[in-house]
Amino acid sequence: MKKFSILILLLMCCSLALFAEPTAYEIMKMSRELPAPTAVSENAKLTIHSKKGKDRVRNVIMMSKDYGDVEKSVIVFTTPKDVAGVGYLMFNYKEGADGSNKASDNWLYMPAMKKTRRIVSSGSGGDSESSFMGTDFTYGDMDDRGLSRDDFTLIGSEIVDGVDCYKIKCESHDRKERDPDRISYISKSDYTFRKCEYYDRQGELHRILTCYGIKEIDGYLITTGMKMENVQSGTYSSYDLSNIKVNSSEVEDGLFNVAALERRAIR
Repeated sequence: MKKFSILILLLMCCSLALFAEPTAYEIMKMSRELPAPTAVSENAKLTIHSKKGKDRVRNVIMMSKDYGDVEKSVIVFTTPKDVAGVGYLMFNYKEGADGSNKASDNWLYMPAMKKTRRIVSSGSGGDSESSFMGTDFTYGDMDDRGLSRDDFTLIGSEIVDGVDCYKIKCESHDRKERDPDRISYISKSDYTFRKCEYYDRQGELHRILTCYGIKEIDGYLITTGMKMENVQSGTYSSYDLSNIKVNSSEVEDGLFNVAALERRAIR
């Protein structure tokens, strides 16, 4: 009888272990490792909403391709005329198994100046905290932030737009960042990223990122809209995707270099 009781106890412990809640790090890792297409092309409408209630609309073409150790992306503005031809090229390197995270390489091309400039989007200060093309997104937001840059703590659950989400506090190792603390909301059902709150160095809520329009396209979960609201300034910026093509042959290797930006290969 004693042996039988011990066996039952062991089986109960194993069952509890099987259904144990994942750690904060595991949740963030599963979210980052969701299946993704090798190549994507899409159009986007970028809306910049001012404190006075006026909207400026920009149209862009976005392309990206995964090369295994690096993901290359390019964003090109097509309208209106004052920003047409502006291009931003990003090389985001994959985080190593040892947690090493090589800084991304980034270039901004301004046709009016006929000049390409290197952008430092990683880490605190400099370009990383500057506004990306007058939006509420920063150059740092465009960077692929590796997990090794933060500590993660699971602090609860919350419903976001009808979706039950894990609530995870993300604390940057670099306390000099403009927003060193974030709270991320990850769907419990499919591990998609739903919302993020950014807190400044004084611990005050600074910005809120909301992801919406998440749908399956050719077997991949794609976020078709994002809104970044600056609660301190009363402004927000959003982009809405259309004409999404996954694993598209249009995404050619020759588009991901500075020369292609300067000759305006994407229009």
